[in-house]
Amino acid sequence: MTREHQAGLARLLRPRSIAIVGASENPDSLSGRPLEVLRQHGYDGRIYVVNPNRARVGGLASYPSVAALPEPVDLAVVAVRAALVPEVVAGCAAAGVRAVVVFSSGFAETSPAGRAAQDRMAGLAEASGMRLLGPNGEGFFNVADGVAVSFSPAVDRRRGLRNLTAGNLAIVSQSDGLGFALFNWGQAAGLGASFVVTTGNESDVDVLEVAGALLADDQTAVVALIVEGFRRPADLAPVAQRARELGKHIVVAKLGGSVAGRRAAPVHTAHESGDEPEYDRMFCEGGVVRADDQEDLLDVCFALSRGRPMCGRRVGVVTTSGGAGIWMADACEAHGFTVPELSARAQSALRPLMPLFGSAGNPVDVTAQMVTGGSIATVLRTLCASGEVDAAVVVTSLAAPDLLRRESGALRVVLAELATPVVIYSYTVPGEPSLERLRELPVAWYPSPRRAARALRALAGPGASPRPKL
Repeated sequence: MTREHQAGLARLLRPRSIAIVGASENPDSLSGRPLEVLRQHGYDGRIYVVNPNRARVGGLASYPSVAALPEPVDLAVVAVRAALVPEVVAGCAAAGVRAVVVFSSGFAETSPAGRAAQDRMAGLAEASGMRLLGPNGEGFFNVADGVAVSFSPAVDRRRGLRNLTAGNLAIVSQSDGLGFALFNWGQAAGLGASFVVTTGNESDVDVLEVAGALLADDQTAVVALIVEGFRRPADLAPVAQRARELGKHIVVAKLGGSVAGRRAAPVHTAHESGDEPEYDRMFCEGGVVRADDQEDLLDVCFALSRGRPMCGRRVGVVTTSGGAGIWMADACEAHGFTVPELSARAQSALRPLMPLFGSAGNPVDVTAQMVTGGSIATVLRTLCASGEVDAAVVVTSLAAPDLLRRESGALRVVLAELATPVVIYSYTVPGEPSLERLRELPVAWYPSPRRAARALRALAGPGASPRPKL
């Protein structure tokens, strides 16, 4: 990527001025939402609206064209019907616009004529040095800077977004719906995001270019990619190498592995899904974690976002329920880990911290009494200090707020101290007070033993343990 391309991508994701072409007064229309959503998130740059049929839109003076704007803007958002898009893009290039986001569909994913129109736009972008995101996407959300250039309900406070949580996960997706869906599910679980970028048909900007740029972002530690096929597969290797050098993670959900999926991909975002064994080889060689589906992608990203690397295969289980602890132990072994019986010395250190009828063997069953008394944080610290486990799972019920209300402060201190990765498995549905505290703790949590064990497998690194037996 040239320096000019890097600068254009920076202006795309961090624009100081934005023009919305085709802006509408109707906040419920796809062309009306971008202005409203930008304002909802407090965008502090300059906003212009372009609509030749109106004098004002959303309280702003409306300009008849991009050429009529008082300055060359960093970013133009194109929300007009497909037939008008190439002309608008040409006008943006001529006016010195640095970057363009095209929401409109109806290009290479639909017909040869659509492909020709898309190629024309790509040529205009290349000749002018202007960057183009899309077409056929939902834009992006720069969470840290409050730049929401999208019509997705997932970023719209009137339609779906409730409490916004910033974090270290960047999502880059060819599928606009799935990209913002992962953001939406992550927000519900307390997994914060730094960026969401949907690339659509990728006439210019593609997922790997965006991933490489976001790896350099100080607020991003994990990059999740949702792809049907890479436009230039060879670009994965240097991006993956850069992630390893920075101590960051790339997780990929690769769509189109089935016959039906390969048939559908070209008419969705105009991508060929490619050869599955070849993609598997590239992911393995690049140290990239592959997720199997939306739930798996969320779980893996949650673990990598909150957890430390796991340096071995030994897992300690601290549980308030004997049965749930056994289930967790079963899941760990099914995912290639061991749940070793602790030494007499380690058990002696743990027994004074739990009721007499508990068990210190591993699973460490501290019994349900610990939900209302005692200290799971102290048990956790003692277990990890034994040197006999490489990761720990806290198994408990979070339906009632008692445990986290009493222990969240101590858990926060212990989790900050430990070099050992920790995850939580709640065998009941967490209540809202518990969820609020979970969002504030530096730990990933899961509603099933299988998902908690899968999270540990991600922390152990790609290829570190086999696919589960169960």
